Amino acid sequence: MPLRSCPSTLHARPCRPRRARLLAASAVVALLGGLAACGTVTVPAGPAASDPLCAEIVLGAPREMLGLERSETSSQGTVAWGSGEDTVVLRCGVEPPGPTTDACTRLEDPSGVQVDWIVREQDGIVLLTTYGRVPAVDISVPRSVAPDQPSAAALDMGRLVDATIPAIDHCVGAGDVS
Repeated sequence: MPLRSCPSTLHARPCRPRRARLLAASAVVALLGGLAACGTVTVPAGPAASDPLCAEIVLGAPREMLGLERSETSSQGTVAWGSGEDTVVLRCGVEPPGPTTDACTRLEDPSGVQVDWIVREQDGIVLLTTYGRVPAVDISVPRSVAPDQPSAAALDMGRLVDATIPAIDHCVGAGDVS
């Protein structure tokens, strides 16, 4: 499945500078690196974490993800599986990404459900953020948990995301823009 860039008219503001995207990714890496080995996983809430759709995402999230048991989190609109550095974290209510040149891919589960995700990686953490859905959802997957297919977490959440948060835009590539 080819990765595609995501220019869009979803937001009227210009793309964030690469430096800002790297800073955001660095914050996620620092967050995951500082998780406690046991107890409540400290996760910062997204700005729209109180959106009722996020409550549906959290309540519908599975008990297990990538072989890891669900853990308690510190913030509304968040879910975590695992502990310590091997923790998968979902945050609902994050800022929806605007047009970007970051990799964007449409993941389709075996039943045909499709969700577009922007994919970034830094320091062994893969960050997948829904594209074209408000509120947006991001999932942080350490390579140590899923070295060959970190997108499996996004695939596992695809049906719930698609049923809860309707798509209002989709990834497009250079061949899709006239």
